[in-house]
Parts: sequence; structure tokens; C-alpha cells
Amino acid sequence: MKTSVIAYVYAVIVASAAALVGTYWFSPVLDWGLAGGAFALTLVAFLGAVFNYRVQGNTFGEVSFIPYLTAIVLYPSWLTIGVVGLGALVAELIKPKSAIKRAFNVAQIVLASAASVAAYTSLGGVSLQVREDFVALPHIAAVVVFLLVNTIAVAAAIGLAEGKSIIKTWYKGNVAGLVYDVIAIPVVYAFARAYVDWHVGGVVALCAIVLGVRFTYQSKHQLETTNRELLELFVQTVEFRDPYTSGHSQRVKRFSRIIAQVIGLPQKEIDRISTAALLHDVGKIHEIFAPILMKPGRLTPEERAIMELHPIKSAELVAKISDLQDIVPAVRHHHENWDGTGYPDQLKGKEIPLGSRIIMFADTIDAMTTDRPYRKALTEQDVRDELKKWRGIQFDPDICDALLSSPDFGRLFDKNDSGNIQSLTQILDIIRKRVRTPAVA
Repeated sequence: MKTSVIAYVYAVIVASAAALVGTYWFSPVLDWGLAGGAFALTLVAFLGAVFNYRVQGNTFGEVSFIPYLTAIVLYPSWLTIGVVGLGALVAELIKPKSAIKRAFNVAQIVLASAASVAAYTSLGGVSLQVREDFVALPHIAAVVVFLLVNTIAVAAAIGLAEGKSIIKTWYKGNVAGLVYDVIAIPVVYAFARAYVDWHVGGVVALCAIVLGVRFTYQSKHQLETTNRELLELFVQTVEFRDPYTSGHSQRVKRFSRIIAQVIGLPQKEIDRISTAALLHDVGKIHEIFAPILMKPGRLTPEERAIMELHPIKSAELVAKISDLQDIVPAVRHHHENWDGTGYPDQLKGKEIPLGSRIIMFADTIDAMTTDRPYRKALTEQDVRDELKKWRGIQFDPDICDALLSSPDFGRLFDKNDSGNIQSLTQILDIIRKRVRTPAVA
């Protein structure tokens, strides 16, 4: 483990201990009549931590943060922070992890809990067992502060360990779950009221809900992962036929994501276009293309005419998957030129789907930046010159201008840039574009 990561973990441990002591120093008196909620909800959180779910790679998520937050609004005190830390420690001890990972996980939960308690009480929040009505400001602050401290602490550890931007790591790991985090605000209040109104019965109901949410998350993630991996496996099978296009579809997918980000498309549209980019050449698996793909020399006019059928074949294959109907046009028309001289349907200008126009850029850029038997890969400046040359002929001029003027143009040539995440500057730039001008269409 890197020295910087170890130093960071120790810093978080020290900060969490200081936060707990500081909370005790500020308000040492306990009301044991209110402490039952903290113990009960920590038990629920323990179950949520034990039954975690895989988010991506070796990263796991938990639904335990809702019971932790509920414990805080039931009794915002140093005792609750300590109980939450103890529950987190027990959950960590039953998992096969190194001591430093366990220490960090417990420490960042304690730190997040202490920050949440401080935010809640400083804004006038009191135990929900004392005042049962929903007081928006302290309640919202408690949830937001807890989630921010928790997720930023984890992102910083991952970023330092992997040598990646902490902001990018945080964005990649949390942006998809922002809706769930917003929903957590009323859910925490509902959980707290369930305990206040029903006591043990409420805790049992909460356990059932936590387990239900866990299995729902897991099933959804496993289905999405399986579908993605099957698509990627299929694409790799297609590319085995052409030694010069190995990894081509993955690169076109990456380029397409970057270009879509540059022109300010929403995340859902970026994901849709990147899927179309991944599958844009799957039609080449058809037997009519096999001898042509294996041919070492230049193609005859007849062979070229056959190869120009591959977007149609690709679209026909993609159309067989019911969940991908919306990307069929983007796949079919990715070789249409802006001036109408492309194929297969000679569409022109904005008749061409936006996704197809983006894939055209990505597909061509990959061809230019890949070594071929008859030439070496072009440089970044060469690519820039080619895009200018064919602007308004092969390429959408608006997308071309946006791409060439963007500081993110260089990302296309950075092999370490996955295209899946954005810098803070990019995020703010996309927001600015959406406010001032509509996205390219």
C-alpha cells in the first residue's frame, strides 16, 4: 500500500477520534431514555453492512447509511457516534479485510456521523423522540453532510491508491446514485418516525426494508453487469476476424463518450450513444464479410459495396434486442456523411441521427490514430487538420467546431482517459452550455 494512502488513513482515524472527543466535550450529558433508538438503528445498520452489494470491480456499496442517519436524528449525541462506530467495527471484523482497511472504514463512518451530528445540532435539530415534526433545514443538512463526508473520504482513499483524480473518482462512484441520496432525506425521517411510533415493530419492519433494498440493488447491478459483459464479449468475437481492428469498438465507444460530453449532452444520452458506438460494427460477424476482412490488400469496387452493407447488418442485429431499439438508427447511419454522400441511405445534414454523427467522428478518429500496414498512426495535429479539411463534407460542422475548440480535444489521445468520468471543469462547462445554449441536435 502506498505511503500516501497509509498517511491518509491515519489522518482520517485521528480526525474521527478528535471529532468524537469534540462532540463529547461540547455536550457530555446523556439522556439514556433517548439512547434506545441509537442502539436499535445501529443493529439495522449492521445488517445492511453485512449484506453489502458489489458496485463496480472491487468496490462495494451498503444501504446501512440510512439507519446510521436515522440513529443520528433519533439521538444526536456522542453516544450515538460511538455506537455507530462500534456497530461498524463489528461488521468489519466479520469480513476478510486487512486491519488498515477496517480501521479506515470505521473511522470514516465515525467522522461522517460526527459531522452530521454537528450540522444537525448547530442548526437547531433535536431528537425526533422529543420533537416529532419534520424540521427541514437541520434534517437535510444532517443527511447531506453525512453523505458528502462519507463519499469524499472513500473517493480520496481510492484516488490516492490508484493515482487518479479524487474529484473524478468521487463523480464516477456517486453521480449515478444521486437520486437515491436525495430520496434518503424523507426516508430517514420516515425510518425515525417508524421507531418513534412502533418501537420494536418498527425496527423489525426496517430490517425487512433494508434487506429488500439490498437484494434489489444486487439484482439490478448483476443484471446490468451481465448484459454489458455479454455485449462486450460479442463485440470482441466480431473483432477477432480483423487483426487491424482489435479493440476498435471499445475505442470508438470511448471517443464517442468524450465527444458527447464536449457538446454537453446529458448523461443518459451519453450512455445511449456509447452503447451504439460499442455495437456499431457487430454486423461484420455476418459470413459475407469474412473473406473481405481477412484480405490483406486493397478492396475491389464489388468488395467495397459488400462492406458498405455492414451498418445495415449491424442495425438488424441490434434491433433483435428489445431494450436497444432506440439506438438502432444511430447504428445504421454511422457512415452517413454530412453532405449526403455516405451510406447506406445517403442521409444529409441533420437528417442523420445525432448519435450517428458522433460515432462518425469517433470511428474516423480511431482509424486515423491506429497503425495500418500502409501508414503509421496520425498525430494529434494531423487529426485536427483532417477534421478541418472534411468539416461540412464528412463531419457535422457544429460538432467539429465544438470539438476542435474544446480543451478536452486532447482527451481523445490520452489512453488512460476512459471517457466514463469528467473533471469538475467539464461538469461545470456542461452546466454552462445547458443554461446558455441547447445541445447540438
